[in-house]
Amino acid sequence: MDRAEAVALAEDARGELLALLEALIRESSPAGSSAAGAQAVLRGYLEPSGFQTELHADDPEALRDHPEFAPAPPVNALPVNLTARPVRAAALDLVLFAHVDTESAGTGWTSAPQRPVRKGPRIHGLGAADDKGGLAAAAVAAAVSARRLGRAPILLSIHGKGGGARGTLPAFDRLGDRVAGAIYVHPPENGAGLAVLKTASRGVLDLDLRVRGWRGPPREIGTPESAAPEDGGDALAASLEIVEAVRRALPEAQIHLGQLQAGDAPGRTPVDAAAAVRVLFDRGLTVPDVLAACRDAAADLARSRRSPHGTFRIHVAPRSTRANPARTAWDAPVCRRIRAAVAAVTGKEPQEYAEHLASDIRFPLRLARIPSVGIGCRAGNFYGPDEWVDAEDLIRLTAVLIAVLAAWPTRT
Repeated sequence: MDRAEAVALAEDARGELLALLEALIRESSPAGSSAAGAQAVLRGYLEPSGFQTELHADDPEALRDHPEFAPAPPVNALPVNLTARPVRAAALDLVLFAHVDTESAGTGWTSAPQRPVRKGPRIHGLGAADDKGGLAAAAVAAAVSARRLGRAPILLSIHGKGGGARGTLPAFDRLGDRVAGAIYVHPPENGAGLAVLKTASRGVLDLDLRVRGWRGPPREIGTPESAAPEDGGDALAASLEIVEAVRRALPEAQIHLGQLQAGDAPGRTPVDAAAAVRVLFDRGLTVPDVLAACRDAAADLARSRRSPHGTFRIHVAPRSTRANPARTAWDAPVCRRIRAAVAAVTGKEPQEYAEHLASDIRFPLRLARIPSVGIGCRAGNFYGPDEWVDAEDLIRLTAVLIAVLAAWPTRT
């Protein structure tokens, strides 16, 4: 399919694309909710175009023991995730996915968050950028391809926020390895739109480090400041030593000490310390590897610093943010096809974007070794008021997806 055909099909679908996006914005679906209303809107759009849809109420705790699990925020309701398969068109071994949940509406909006507002090329509304614009583009591209080209992908509308346990993890765990490629339709968070393709998800692990030390005996009655420093167990110094030991143990990782609280007064040995640590890492390491290295460093320090006056008690625990790394090769077939489609529609080949943390592209890659790429249009004000998506770039994104679907090999 050449550029003119793909763009013409997307332009013909402009009205239904923008109408679907606005209908999705009007349906409240913040993280923690079921999103059932927004999924019903999507279901009502897809079924007349020849898709069979399934809804699944997924318990975020059901896969707690899965190696790709990360704890989700507290839930108000079980999330409803949607799987749509073509039944009147040839089924491609490709899945398009996007997330239906949004941030909660905060303060600072200049219009009602759930009322879509058009200002020039931009459409403002809660979830317009993250990720109802991407979801609308994926659904419309799939529907147009089914109706006009007689071929269509599987479409997943999932809960992506909160580490994936509310939707992306169970959806791809259920899907298995029955597809050959996956496209995550979500605007790139760096604002570059179609100028980049997301090909990698960096590993990340947030940790709580807590150290309990001791004070030596005071040399003067009632004055803890008189205790000899060498007789005490300095929890602040021990925390810093543990972080440095992890740096040495994981030279390929990046260690960030983001917060440190310790001590109660100058001159007194800091007995308690609490630190928030983030470790960023790429392929070759996993969350269990990083956690083990941190705990080994803590245990080594505790063993080496025993004293007649006390011993260190150290607690290292993961926080909610955790993700294993994953990457799709830039020259993989799925990347080449999408790059060619972007170049055909926009006139410029995209660049590789491999810096995002904990992207949902990791789930198909890690669960089933399915090559996965993220693509999206220009959008802005992520996580804040007056969130927006560029409507014209959304049309171009839809054209790119249609071109990819037209060129995707059929099953043999």
